[in-house]
Amino acid sequence: MFLTGHLGFRIASMAEVYNIIDLSPPCSGCDTSKDATKTRVTVKMFTLSRFLTSIFILFSVLNGCLFKELPDYIHVCKRDPATINDCVVKSIEALRPQLTSGIPELGVPSIEPFLINEIKALTSDSTPLRASGHNIKVTGASAFVIKSLSVDLDTLKVRVRLRFPKLHFEGDYKLDAQVLIVPLKGQGTLNADAVKCDTELVFHSQIVTKDGVEYIKFKKIEADISIKDYRVKLDGLFNGDRTLGEAANQAINQNRGEFLKATKPHLEKTVATNLLQVANNIVDGLTLEQLFPKP
Repeated sequence: MFLTGHLGFRIASMAEVYNIIDLSPPCSGCDTSKDATKTRVTVKMFTLSRFLTSIFILFSVLNGCLFKELPDYIHVCKRDPATINDCVVKSIEALRPQLTSGIPELGVPSIEPFLINEIKALTSDSTPLRASGHNIKVTGASAFVIKSLSVDLDTLKVRVRLRFPKLHFEGDYKLDAQVLIVPLKGQGTLNADAVKCDTELVFHSQIVTKDGVEYIKFKKIEADISIKDYRVKLDGLFNGDRTLGEAANQAINQNRGEFLKATKPHLEKTVATNLLQVANNIVDGLTLEQLFPKP
């Protein structure tokens, strides 16, 4: 008999499969008339058809299971030029709570706080500077404001401008620099506050076809970061000498533009690399039709 499985359809037993392909001669005393033989063959073919249909459905369901189910917190947007931009903005806003706390099942870390393993600053011009920050914890990122967003449906390029009203940084640092004629060297903890941090991100994506199904993959992200103003405090300068440390921090903040200029390229690269991984984790296993169905 056919067995009912958890997938909601019946699969033929091996005994029935053997019965389907039974090629034994008719038994003695069996009706061997043409009509009886035709009926017997018809029954066999009908049973075979049911068996093959079960196998086809089984493979179809198993193949469908390879596609990741779309989480309910990801809102889909149709490929309609008239509505795509507003729809994506609303989708990001709807995703804000998950981005804030993180999405472990998608491998997406929390942005509150947002962790930066390492950031470097290096220059050899009029203000020699060699500095690095480690285990930087950034708070305030979840309060981002979407200033503008555009989606090019032909190239699937997404351009978005964000503003972070205020960010706070805590972590460890190492510094070897010279401000004017004063050498600055030390290591310890840092605390910094930045305001009006504007970021422009450009997501470059491509369509990847696998087994006849189209998926989105982000291949590159460009980041352009500008910070209106910031203040930083470094503990541990001059072996912890308080007077010299306060004077050094004052000098650093008076020349913060040079420090920011030296830090900017590595900061942008770090942000782009982290976001690229997060973006691909979110869309991994989701088809193009799931994310952006045709109107």
